[in-house]
Amino acid sequence: MNVNSIAYIFAKNVVKYRKRKGFTQHDLACKSGISRTMISHYEREGILPPAERLQILADSLGVPAYRLFKQPDKEESPEAELSNIDPRSVKKLRDILSLPIEDRNDIYRILNKMLRKNQLEKINKKIT
Repeated sequence: MNVNSIAYIFAKNVVKYRKRKGFTQHDLACKSGISRTMISHYEREGILPPAERLQILADSLGVPAYRLFKQPDKEESPEAELSNIDPRSVKKLRDILSLPIEDRNDIYRILNKMLRKNQLEKINKKIT
């Protein structure tokens, strides 16, 4: 494995774990103390970080450093599919999950009503 393929794997993993946390590049920069520009360079396969920054980055992402260099499995887990969700939605979901159960249930009822309404509108458009 050459340095370019290692940088590619590293870049993809940084993006994957950043999105799983619901972080933007700016969020990760604030949490890690590494500039957003450098994080962008890492994610675009530009460069690999020095060892001390690697550990800071891994800690900020909540993963062991070796995971940032691990090749993805051929068979992606369902959790990996969730990494493509808009980071704002992930943050909102975390906020909802931190609410008391009664408040969460209220939000779920509202969402269900909105989703049903949207589905009915789509059906009515197809009919007309």
